[in-house]
Amino acid sequence: MIIQSKRVYCDELIAPRQIKIESGKITGVYPYGLFEADEDYGDHLIMPGLIDIHNHGYDRGDNNHATSEWLRHWTKYLLNEGVTSTLATISSAPYETLLKSLEVIGEFIKKENGDTEILGVYSEGPFISTDFRGAQSLECKIIPTKEVIDAFDEACGHELKLVMLAPEELAGDYSVIKYCVDKGIKVSLGHTGATFKICEEAIENGASSFTHTFNGMRGLHHREPGVVGAAMIHEECYAELICDGVHVNKVPAKILAEMKGKDHLILITDSVAIKGMKPGVYKSEDRTTIVGEDGVGRLEDGTLAGSCNKLNKVLQFAIKSAKISTVTAMNAVTINPCRMLGINDKGLIADGYDADIAVFDEEFEPVAVYKRGRCLLHR
Repeated sequence: MIIQSKRVYCDELIAPRQIKIESGKITGVYPYGLFEADEDYGDHLIMPGLIDIHNHGYDRGDNNHATSEWLRHWTKYLLNEGVTSTLATISSAPYETLLKSLEVIGEFIKKENGDTEILGVYSEGPFISTDFRGAQSLECKIIPTKEVIDAFDEACGHELKLVMLAPEELAGDYSVIKYCVDKGIKVSLGHTGATFKICEEAIENGASSFTHTFNGMRGLHHREPGVVGAAMIHEECYAELICDGVHVNKVPAKILAEMKGKDHLILITDSVAIKGMKPGVYKSEDRTTIVGEDGVGRLEDGTLAGSCNKLNKVLQFAIKSAKISTVTAMNAVTINPCRMLGINDKGLIADGYDADIAVFDEEFEPVAVYKRGRCLLHR
């Protein structure tokens, strides 16, 4: 099969190209019109399928309380954002509840997976700090240990790919970070009030990313650079960003993008169970969330409580409103998440890569989505 467009994102350029797909893989990228195409998308943008590594839930469900039925519903929906891969992200919840959900997620990944592929599990909680817990439950806070990491990893069938922790809670003993890295699990710093020095120590011991930079962390101060300062200055580390103009203003969003460059920014949604729901008050097991007319969820005290974001719209905001360079923004939703996770067959339109492809109109609405060469959405 050959698809083509006059606007294909390949080799960090948007140019006329056609893409040959065989057995779920990209087997050639050629000049536009060189061969007869099976599908010509005209001026629509063709790019790698979007990858949302920080994604909790949708339509009243989330990964803290996962069922196979809901996982099918969630992963099918994500195609509507052009998302072809994601991480099932958990947050703070009762320990036994998380273990049960991790088992469900792990079995789902191994037995069927979804239309949007779940690449593994991201534990955003419960390894949080007290002062920067955000909307996460303090009652469920746990200090990370090797034993807890093993319990989480075994529960999900060794699909644990990314762990967030607050490094100040480790009291100077960073062995759990080294332990994760040795097991092939990436470590991110977040929901933390750590000093710049503590962040540097964590990075020296293997931490390689920052969770939703600016949100849930000690900010930048001219005498104490804090977590934000560490995220900006450490070029080798990746930095997540909720680029929606609500969680982070477009000015600091652009500053972070400039500091991280085209290779180390990762755009995320941090979307939660309120996604897809109308404005109103919603009660769940552990919180009451108010969804405003702006589509944002907040606790009763005004604390931001995740988001209703769509990754295609985050990408649009990054390029059109925050004025982040097109290459930086597009890499941030495709190849950068893959490189952070150590995945080498997704995120690019290039020979040998999975044929996970999204086609967007001028408003970044999906026109078509391909997963391993199969067209799963076409409008």
